[in-house]
Amino acid sequence: MRSDLQQDFINRVSEATHERVCTQLEQLLGTKIHFRICEMPIFVSHALRTQLEEAAIALTMQCCNPAVIETMSQSIPASACVPNAPNRPLFAVVDFAITQGEDGTFAPKLIELQGFPSLFGYQLFYTTQMQNVYELENTTPFCSQLTYDEYTALLRECIYGSQRPDAVALLELDPLEQKTQPDFLALEQLIGLQTCNIRDVARQGRRLVHTDPQGRQHEVRRVFNRAIVDELTEKNVELDFSWNDALDIEWAGHPNWFYLMSKATMPYLRHASVPTSQFLNELDHLPPDLSRHVLKPLYAFAGKGVVVAPRESDILAVPMDQRHTWILQERVEYARCVPTPYGNNAVEIRIMCLWPDRSTEPIPVMSLARTGRGTYMGARYNTEPWTGSSGCLFV
Repeated sequence: MRSDLQQDFINRVSEATHERVCTQLEQLLGTKIHFRICEMPIFVSHALRTQLEEAAIALTMQCCNPAVIETMSQSIPASACVPNAPNRPLFAVVDFAITQGEDGTFAPKLIELQGFPSLFGYQLFYTTQMQNVYELENTTPFCSQLTYDEYTALLRECIYGSQRPDAVALLELDPLEQKTQPDFLALEQLIGLQTCNIRDVARQGRRLVHTDPQGRQHEVRRVFNRAIVDELTEKNVELDFSWNDALDIEWAGHPNWFYLMSKATMPYLRHASVPTSQFLNELDHLPPDLSRHVLKPLYAFAGKGVVVAPRESDILAVPMDQRHTWILQERVEYARCVPTPYGNNAVEIRIMCLWPDRSTEPIPVMSLARTGRGTYMGARYNTEPWTGSSGCLFV
């Protein structure tokens, strides 16, 4: 962590400059951003970036072990199992807490991971805006030593495949109401990707079609999937097609990988960055000190349902028939490593990977960061000054 650069950056920020960043970001994207934009990027050294990248690659590849895939396949609900899943995810994101050892060195510790897309468009807009407003030279928002053109070309390759852009669509439930809408608009600007409400997609035989604002019908040959089955179920959304249908489409991000690579894989992973994790239904007895643990539902986003330092009553409250969908994880101690005018923050860094067919391993490309001074790192919990949603600038 580059606390020297972080401290220097504090002196360059004012309410006016932060407002300028936020206003210009919303103007560029053409929408209101409904989560708190942190005043600062997170400055990270080349050495720690390399460590984060190597850990993200190793953990993603462990999730592709055939034995792990076979075990995790049993967790896919029958109603949500999509045919022809590939043996690796196209998109993979790995979240690390930054911790500090007794010798003072910083190290990443795994918090969660998912085989599902993240904010591949918005994060580039955020970090680029920070670089421009504050004239932050000698930094890059990219992993793997990518350039801007290489990143956008790789994004285009993974999302479009060999299809024409007009035959590819981002599908999401009510996209105008999602807090991630800024990302959809960023992807439209970056690579021309169209966004469609999954409610408005119709099945015609083995084809999927959608109707554009001008009333013209288009076939969807490749789906960039952003729809989460749990949300569709929770809102009783009835689609014109089933996830189980044999359709003549390609998946840019196969839906099964939402289940195959998730918090549920953590008990099977072996890496220095992985904290001890156990399925709740496999616990013989409770640990003596629950304050050093975290209770987590397996398939939930943005920190929903997570209980830090659970009580015995929290664990007993989980119904027996649902305990296989929860884990009890060793609590990770975040380092207070990011200086702010209000004291030092903790930070969680997400390494976002793309895995094109031509590559033998996933390629780390971009980061997302969440920072705060409280217990939880999710953006919804960090609404005070100098907390919230951020991204890394690598030195």
